[in-house]
Amino acid sequence: MSAYWDSSALIEACNSPSLRARLHLDRGLTRTHSLAEVFSTLTGGNLAFRLDADGASRTVASLAADLDFHDLTATEVLQALKEARRKGVRGGRVHDYLHAVAAEKSGAEKLLTLDKNDFSDLTKVEIEQI
Repeated sequence: MSAYWDSSALIEACNSPSLRARLHLDRGLTRTHSLAEVFSTLTGGNLAFRLDADGASRTVASLAADLDFHDLTATEVLQALKEARRKGVRGGRVHDYLHAVAAEKSGAEKLLTLDKNDFSDLTKVEIEQI
C-alpha cells in the first residue's frame, strides 16, 4: 500500500526503529520540501535531542534514499492556494494543506502523520496517525 509521509512522520521515523523499517521496506512518498522541514526540526526543533547540521544532513540523506518524491508545480500550488479559503486553510496550515495536495497527486492510498487532525477536511486520502 502506497503511503505519503508528511514531515512529522519522517521525523518520527528517525526515532522509531519500526517506523524506519516500514519506510525502508515500503518506500514512502513525499515532496522534496519535507527534507527541509525534517532538517529544520532535527537542528533546531522541539525534540528531546538536537543534531548538528552534518548529522541532520546524513539523517535526511538516509531518509531520502527510501522515498519517492512527488512535487507540486507552481501552477498546482497556485491552484491549491485559490482553493485555500474554501478548505479552511490559513496561516501555517498551508504546509499541511500542500502535503495533502501532494499526497493526492502522488496517488497515495494513505497519508502518514503524527497528528490526524492537521489534515481533517483537507484530503480524500485516508489519514493514518502513527
